[in-house]
Amino acid sequence: MKENTNPNEKFFKPDSYKAPNNAQGIKENHIAGINRVVKLGIVIEGKEIKNFKHFKLQQSAVKHHEFELTLPFDALSERQDHQLEQANKFLGKRLTTKIVYKDVEDSPERVFVGVITKVGFSQDSNSLGNIVLKGFSPTILLDSAPHTQSFGGNLAVNTGIIANKVIKQGINVTKNDFDIRVQVKGNSQILYSTQYNETHYNYLCRLAEAYGEQFYYDGEVLHFGNMPAPNPALEMIYGSNITDVNVELKAVHIKPIFYGYNSSSNAKLTSGETSIKHKSDLAKTSYKNNDGIFQTESLQIAPIKAQTDKDVVNSQTGASGSKAVEVFSVSGNTTLPFLYPGCVADIKMRKTDSNETSYFTKLMMTEVTHEINSLGHYSGSFQAIASDTGYLPKPEFTIPIAEPQLATVISNTDPQGQGRVTVKFDWQLHDTTNFIRMMSPDAGGTDQITQNRGYVAIPEVGDQVMVGFVHNNPDRPFVMGGMFHGGTALGGGVNNQMRSIQTKSGIKVLMNDNEKSVTILDPSGNTYYMDGKGNIMVNAPNDMTFTAGRNIKMTAGVDISATAGSNIFSTANVNIVSNAGVNMIDTAGKDLMQSATGNIHESSDMRSEVSENGRNIQAKKSDSYAEKVTVVSTKQNMILQSEKTVKSQSGEQGNSH
Repeated sequence: MKENTNPNEKFFKPDSYKAPNNAQGIKENHIAGINRVVKLGIVIEGKEIKNFKHFKLQQSAVKHHEFELTLPFDALSERQDHQLEQANKFLGKRLTTKIVYKDVEDSPERVFVGVITKVGFSQDSNSLGNIVLKGFSPTILLDSAPHTQSFGGNLAVNTGIIANKVIKQGINVTKNDFDIRVQVKGNSQILYSTQYNETHYNYLCRLAEAYGEQFYYDGEVLHFGNMPAPNPALEMIYGSNITDVNVELKAVHIKPIFYGYNSSSNAKLTSGETSIKHKSDLAKTSYKNNDGIFQTESLQIAPIKAQTDKDVVNSQTGASGSKAVEVFSVSGNTTLPFLYPGCVADIKMRKTDSNETSYFTKLMMTEVTHEINSLGHYSGSFQAIASDTGYLPKPEFTIPIAEPQLATVISNTDPQGQGRVTVKFDWQLHDTTNFIRMMSPDAGGTDQITQNRGYVAIPEVGDQVMVGFVHNNPDRPFVMGGMFHGGTALGGGVNNQMRSIQTKSGIKVLMNDNEKSVTILDPSGNTYYMDGKGNIMVNAPNDMTFTAGRNIKMTAGVDISATAGSNIFSTANVNIVSNAGVNMIDTAGKDLMQSATGNIHESSDMRSEVSENGRNIQAKKSDSYAEKVTVVSTKQNMILQSEKTVKSQSGEQGNSH
C-alpha cells in the first residue's frame, strides 16, 4: 500500500488503500470435505517465533481485538521460567501474525498486528511451563487513560483533522508500526469539539457515531471515515467451510429524530426521515417490516453542535445506519481462516431437501474468532451483517457528562456583534472555545426593544467565569456568570452590609444596608446620594443641566433655595411668573435692575418705596394718578422745573403757600 510522501505521517492517501484479494486463492485451494492445515507465522518486534502451542484471536468492528498466544517454555533462545528474563522484554511490543495454508504456494494470507500488554508464565504438574502473551489491537494504545483537549475554537475543523491528530497522539505512525487510513465524508464543519475526560479511543468512537463516520480496526489497518472499497467477496459455503449457521431478523427502532439549535441565527434545526438502503432481499424485507413495529417517536437532541439542518440530517443518518444494520445478521462457525472485520463474503446455503447449495446473500463480517493449535488445526466463528449499507454497528463508547467549570475570558470582540465571548479553560494551553453565549438574569427583545432588552453585562478580557454546558454536551459551552477570586474579590464589608455594581472605568452603584443608603458615582466626581433618611444629595464638580421636552416642576414642603457663586439666570421664551402666598422679597447686595422691552405693570394694595439717598425717574412722559396726591419736602426746597410752563390745575380753588 502506498503511503503519504510526508515522512512524518503513516496515513494512507484516501485512494491508495486496497483491500486484500484472497477470493481467488481461496477458491483455487478449496477441497470439498477437507479442512486445510494452516501455518501461523509469528514475529514480535522483528524476532521470529517458530514454535507455539496455541493462538486465539477475537476480532470485532465495535471494540478492541484481543489475542492470547501460548508458547512453550523454550520457544525463545533461552528457556524461560517464572522470572521471564527474556519474555518480559516483549511487554508493549508489536506482535505480527500471518495465517496461510500450509504447503501451498501463493497461499491466501491474513495478517494481524497487535500490541502485547501482558506477559505471563504458567505451569501445571505435567509440563515445564508455558509463556503466555496476551494483548489487544493497537486501538488499546488510544484507550489507556482519560484526557481532555479541544479542537476548533479559533478555526473550524472537520472529523478528518481531528481523527488524524488524536490517532497520532496515541499511535506512533512515524515508526511504521501500524497502518492507518483516514478518509472522511468531508461535509462536517466543526466549530468546536472536546475530548472530555475520556480516552482518545472513546472520543474517536463518539465522534464517528455523532458525524456518521465509521471507526474500526480490520486487523491490519485502523479506518476512520467512509467504509473502504470492499474486497472481492470470499465464498462461504454451508456444509463445506461454514457450519452451524444462524440467521436472525431483529425488531429494532430504526427511526431516530434529531433536532438542534443555532443561537446565532436563532433557528431551530430539524431533519426529515432518513432511510437506509438495504440491497439484499432478506435484509431489505426485515428493514421494511421494522418500519411498522415501533410506533413511538424517538425525538432527541443531535449529539453535535449543529450549525445547519444538513448537520442534523447527517448526524441522524449515521445513527439510523448504525441501527439499521441490526435488523439482519448471520452467525456461524467456519474453517476459513482469512475472515476479518469489514471483510465481505458471499454465503451459499443448502437448498431444502437437497445437498446442493445456492447463493443466499452478501455479508460483511463484524465479529471473527480464530483459534489455531500447534498442529495447524484451525477453527473459527463469525458474526456478520448485510454488506451494502455502508454502515457498521455502533461502536462501544460512553457519553461524557460535562460539568460546570472555571474559565478565563480571552476575547469579547464578537465579530457578529452578539455579545459573545471566547474563553480558555484551565486545561487548555493554546486553544480556546469558539464565541459562546452569556447567560443573563433577563435577556430578550420586544416589538419596542428588539435587541439588548434586559440585563447586559459582557465580561472583560481576563475575567474568570463559570461555564456550563447545554445538555451537558462538552461541545456546547456557555458562560453562566463571573467569578471573583483572591486577586479581585473585596467582599461586602463588615457584616456584609455592602452591595455594589462597578464598571471597568470606575462607575459605581453602592448600596449600604447599614445606612440604607444608595450612592451613584462616576470617575469625574459626580455623585447621586440617597442617605436612607429621606434626603437626596446630587453633586457635580462642573455643570449640571436639566432638560425637559415639556415641563419641569419643583415642589418642596418647606423651602426651595437656589445659591450661585456668580449669577442666576432665568430665561423664558414667553412669560416668567412668580407667585408668593405671603411676601415676595427681592434683595440685591448692590443694584436691582428691571428691564422690559414693553411695559412694566405693578399692582398692589399699597406700595412703599424707601431710598437712602436719591430717587430718579426718567421717562419721555410720566403720569401719576391717585384720589389724593401729597408731595412733601421735609427739610429742603421743592423745585418744579420745566423747559416751558408749569401748570397747576384743580377742580376747585387752589391754594399756594
